[in-house]
Order: sequence, then C-alpha cells, then structure tokens
Amino acid sequence: MGIENIVLNLVIVIALLPLLSFVLLLFLGRFLPGRSGPVATALVGASFAASLYVLFQVLTRGNVASSMVWHVAGSARFTLGLLVDELTVFMLVVVTSISFVIHLYSIGYMHREKRLSWYFAVLSLFTAAMLSLVIADNYLQLYISWELVGLCSYLLIGFWFEKKSASDAAKKAFIVTRLGDVGLSLGIILIYVSTGSFIFSEVFQQAEGLSMTLVTAITLLLFCGAAGKSAQFPLHVWLPDAMEGPTPVNALVDAATKIGAGVYLVARNFPLFELSAFSTGTVVWIGAISALMAATMAMVMTDIKRVLAYSTVSQVGYMMVALGTGGYFAGIFHLMTHAFSKALLFLGSGSIIHAAHTQDITETGGLYRRMKITAITFILGALSISGLPLFSGFWSSDQILRDVYNYNFIIYVILTFTSILTAFYMFRLVFLTFFGRKGDKAEYAHESPPVMSIPLILLAIPTVLVGLIGSPFLPEAYRFFTLFAPESFGVRQVEANYAVMGGPIAADLAGILLAYLIYQRNLRPQDWLARYLGPYYRVLLHKYYFDEIYLFLIVRPVLRLSDFIGRFDLAVIDRVVNWVGDSGLRFASAIGIFDLGVIDGIVNWVGDTMLDNSSRFRLSQTGYTLNYLLFFFAAVALLVLWIQFA
Repeated sequence: MGIENIVLNLVIVIALLPLLSFVLLLFLGRFLPGRSGPVATALVGASFAASLYVLFQVLTRGNVASSMVWHVAGSARFTLGLLVDELTVFMLVVVTSISFVIHLYSIGYMHREKRLSWYFAVLSLFTAAMLSLVIADNYLQLYISWELVGLCSYLLIGFWFEKKSASDAAKKAFIVTRLGDVGLSLGIILIYVSTGSFIFSEVFQQAEGLSMTLVTAITLLLFCGAAGKSAQFPLHVWLPDAMEGPTPVNALVDAATKIGAGVYLVARNFPLFELSAFSTGTVVWIGAISALMAATMAMVMTDIKRVLAYSTVSQVGYMMVALGTGGYFAGIFHLMTHAFSKALLFLGSGSIIHAAHTQDITETGGLYRRMKITAITFILGALSISGLPLFSGFWSSDQILRDVYNYNFIIYVILTFTSILTAFYMFRLVFLTFFGRKGDKAEYAHESPPVMSIPLILLAIPTVLVGLIGSPFLPEAYRFFTLFAPESFGVRQVEANYAVMGGPIAADLAGILLAYLIYQRNLRPQDWLARYLGPYYRVLLHKYYFDEIYLFLIVRPVLRLSDFIGRFDLAVIDRVVNWVGDSGLRFASAIGIFDLGVIDGIVNWVGDTMLDNSSRFRLSQTGYTLNYLLFFFAAVALLVLWIQFA
C-alpha cells in the first residue's frame, strides 16, 4: 500500500474515531457509568495523533485527493471524496488538538451531570462533523457536514434545556445561522447550475470562464453562510446568548468548530472570492465592522463568557478582513493562534466559574492568590489575544495589519483602534477577575483539580509558542506561510514593515495601560465608564439594540403573521375543509338513502314480481299427462284461430 493510500485511510479514520465515540456512547453509555469521558477523550486523542502524522506526510510529500461516485441521476454525478491539502491538515490538527483538550477538561467540569454520556456523545459528534467538513472535496458533502455542525451546536448549547434561557439560546443560534445557511444553499445550487459540478477543483477551473456578475452572486451567497456560522455582523446576535451552554461547549464552538467553519468556507473558496473585487470588499467591510463593533460591546460586559464571546466576533472579523484583502496566509494563521488562545480563555473562565460559582467579573476580584494556575494561564491567553509581542496572537494579527496597511488605510486605522479596545477589554477582564479588591465570591474559591488545570497548561504552550512559525525572523523554509499557503491560490506575503508593526504594539500597550489606570487605580470603574462614555454607554449595554431591533422588525412581525395564519387556518381553511367533509358526509347520506329507497326498491320489486309469477306458474305444473295434453290442444286451437282471423 502506497503512502498516499495510507494517508487517505488515516484521514477517514481521523473522522470516524469521534463518530465511533458517538455511536458507542449513544447505545452503550448507560453501561459505562463514569467512563464516558475517558472513552471519548481517548478516541479523539487518537484522532489528534493520526492528524499529526497526516500533517507531516502532506507537508513533506504534497496533497492527496480521492473520490468515488456516490449516486448517478441522469447526467448528474454525485461523489463522495477526500481532499487532503495544506488547508485540510491545518484544520485537522487544530480541531482534533483543541477537541482533545476540551474532552479532557470536560471530565472534571461536567462530572456531576446526570446526562454525561449524552454530553460526550454529542461533543464527539460535533468533532466528527467538523472533521468531515474540512476533508470534503465537494460542496454537497461539505453542506451535509455543515448542517450537522449546526445541529450539534443546537444540542450542546441547549444541553441544560431545563433552563428557559438555555433552550431559547439554542433556538436562537439555530434560527439565526439557518438564515445564513439559506444563502449558502442557494450559492451551492448556483455553482452546480453554472458549472455542472460540485467538486471544488472542477469548479475553480471553470470559475474564470463565468461572468463577473455570476461569480459575485455566488461568492456573496457563500459569504452569507460564512457570516452566519462565524457570527459576523449582522448575524452575530446568536453567539453571546450561546454562552448559556456548558463552558467547554463554548470553547469548542468559539475556538475549533462552528465559528471556524465560516472562516474555513471563505478560505476554501479563496480562488472564487479573489475573482470578484466587490465580494472581497464586502468581506473586508463586514469583517471590519464586526471587529470594531464587537470590541466596543466587550468593553462593558460583566459576564465573563459574554466578554469572550464578543471577543470571538471581533477576532473573526480580523480573519475575514485578512481573507478579503488577499491575505490568505494571515487569515488562516490567525484562525490557528486565536483557536488556541480562545480555547485557553474559555476553559480558564470555566475554572473561575467552577471555583467561584459566578460569571460576574465584578464579584470575583482577588482570585490570583487562590487560583494561580488559572490566573497565569488566563493572563497568557489575554496577552496573546491582545497581540502583545512574542505571544502567538501578535505574529498573526501583525501579519493581518501589514496586509491591510497595503490594502486600505481606513481599514488599517479601524483595526488598529480595535487593537486598543481589545487590549483594554481583555485586561479589564484580567484586573477585575484576578486583582484589585476581593469579590464576594472569591472568599472560598480554590484552584481547579488537575483534570481541569492540566488542559489549561497544555493550551498555554501553543498560546505562547505556536505563533513563532509565523515570525519573520524564522528561516523562510520553516515559516507558516511557506508550509501552508498554496501557491495556486495566488496568495501573497507582505514583508515585515517595522514602522507598521510599531503602531499596533503601541495601541496594545495603550489599551493595557488604560485598563490598569481605570480598574486598578479607580475605585468605581463602572461609574467611570458610564461618566466618560455618556449615552453611548447605555447603547453598548444594550448591544446597539440589535436584539430589540430584530425583535421589532422581524420576530414580532413573524409571530404576528404566524398568529394571523393560525387564526386564518382555523377560521377559514379549517372551516372550508370541515364544510367539504360535512358536505361529503351529507351527499353520501343522500346517496345512501337513494340507494336504499330507489335502487334497492326497484331491484327488490323485480325480484318479488318474479317470485310471485313463478309461484303462479308453478301451479300449472301438476304432473298429469292429460292436463298437459289439454293445454297443448288449447294452445293449438288458439294458434289456428289467430291464423284464421289474421
């Protein structure tokens, strides 16, 4: 068996192992009390190990692809296939590594849950769905996995469905992302109608022959799906509410699966997007608006997980801007560095919630002395997200800003200002949670058990070090750009511009300093924000009134329309249907009466008449020969008379 076949088989195994975990726990989970977590973690860990091997083989030997015909309908061929290229193996390693750590962490965090087997089963299915999405070589296969990712997120966000807020959040996430999925499905249909194929490589080959209007329509529809899945403006409203789910689920959603799926979709379709300047411009501006808007909202949130949720929206905005400007390398590199950093921050927040039993950062001051492992690893994650030098987030965000600087100076200014806000809200979170005055909930807090603290340490390592492969000081042959960015995509790398690098660094330091002055030196920081932001502070607290606007413009009209349709159905449709049914019954009753009174009456009269006549005729049958001769001669006489007189 050649190395290519080994790689292809391993890729299948990588996706099947979490699926096997789902099947085992679904049917046998009740027989594995307390063992569901270790079983799921072991199988996902095996997927991670296999992903590392596949990564090495692809980077040293090149891409591998294979497909088989799934179904034929007339001239249409539907295939199942695998595409194992640089982007695929990059996503495989990110998804499996983070999922493995989150599974391990969940053993401790969720140990008191009654439906533990169901939790780990769906968590494994979530991982399998994302893995099957990134290995697909065609749009149809990708769409099936895409929808499975959405279903799993619905089940996990609503895991505590007994809480109304959790069930509402799950429904909101499902419905809002479905709006984007409508665009994705229409885009895929348009691709097939235009090219006659669902396979990525065939579509990309034919793309240059399509009209600009058609390419623009296709890419904008695809981006609708990406914006919904990755919580970009204006479909970002589901993600903060999704924090009602278990914290490990939030980590997986924000770091490695659902949020990353949208960025992956744009990156995978980069050859299409780069053909339309209008589409790439749209991606850039939507990303920039999302980055700035979410960062401003994160500044005033007091729920630790909602701060991180808005941070995710903002950082994904950076990735979209990068991809829109042609910075393919910077976009996917930031996806990786953000994934490790954000997973660390979410699991750190889970450790805080587990110890302090609150998500309100104003109640948890002074936790540093009681939770040093959590505090140190959380600070490392905050430094990375803030883009401080030497941390992973610095190298990727710096690459994005260099790309943007050469693309559009206004966008560069927006993202640089967003960097100030990012550093500010991240260290507002750090100072309020770990330092300053001891909060009410910090008195009895304690460090999390090893099963939860070890995953924090494991994630802290790539949070600090993985970004080094994007450093301009590394030999070019070993840089992330050289290893992962396919030349066929026409992507570019911008050389280091130290003047441009200095601006974001100064912005980050300014943001941290501002947070320190307000939240370490000011005794009433909330009053300070309210005083200096004025009316804008209330706007931020209400999240720019997006929920209220959508409630007024969409939700309530739809509910009123559905109520009207329901009443119309009862008052008109049901009445018509009932009238038709009643009329049918009455007509059938009339037909029955007519049948009994007329049809059956005629039939019975004929029968009775025949019986009466036959009875009379039978009287003539005496059995005597003389009687028969008498009848015979009488008949002959009558015949003769008739002939005579006729």
